[in-house]
Amino acid sequence: MNTPIYYNCNNHNFSLINEDLAYFIGVLHSDGCIYNFYNKKRDRLQIRLILSIASISIPMALKFKEILFNHFNRTVNLRKRPNKNLYVIQTSINKDWHIFEKWAKQKIPSEIKSNPLLFSAYLAGIIDGDGHIQIKHNIQDRVIPQCVIKITSGYPLIDIKVLLKQYFNCDTHFTYEKRSKAVYTCFYVSNKNILLVERYILPHLIISHKINILNTFLKMKKRACRDSKFGAITTFYNNPDQPVRSRSLDISQVH
Repeated sequence: MNTPIYYNCNNHNFSLINEDLAYFIGVLHSDGCIYNFYNKKRDRLQIRLILSIASISIPMALKFKEILFNHFNRTVNLRKRPNKNLYVIQTSINKDWHIFEKWAKQKIPSEIKSNPLLFSAYLAGIIDGDGHIQIKHNIQDRVIPQCVIKITSGYPLIDIKVLLKQYFNCDTHFTYEKRSKAVYTCFYVSNKNILLVERYILPHLIISHKINILNTFLKMKKRACRDSKFGAITTFYNNPDQPVRSRSLDISQVH
């Protein structure tokens, strides 16, 4: 469990990122936005953070709100937009800009890139915000359906592709939607990464229907493992307390 940490907003040496904050940055990079606003009354430029979500994502927004308080001692409200199924968190971040500047424009901090546990939490934030988890049933010659995770963006998420290969030993592909000009960064939950997804991504997810879909697929795998030839996966599910050992995600090297 992450202990709440209150940071001095004037501390320009801010660099500590824990798993909660990594998740927060993932949500910021998916459903959040940082923009400039000229305040005529105060005659000054304000830097604002805004998170806009549909009602189904309220639990994620509440987690985002909680992390803002725990890490920046900042209290914000979750407001409903009139006549819309849209909820918004909005706040000025001028005093904290020296911190948020490192995360603006979807920049993944080096601390997250170099730490597999932080990247797992960050990826969960991305999935909660812009991810879609799908179980593909209509696949010929497959006893177990496939599970694909798609992340919607306006461009290919190259950094995420590289880090997924590095830490989760899985390949990523991109699909393009001509009408909406959306780009989907896609990867499969497979025998190579299923233990890692269950141990390091699933616990950070907040959106219930995404958790339920992923858990449904994991249960399919577990049932199949009882009579399968999946080897290491079968061994893990028969001995769930056994530590996960992976060539890709070696948590023993994380300090």
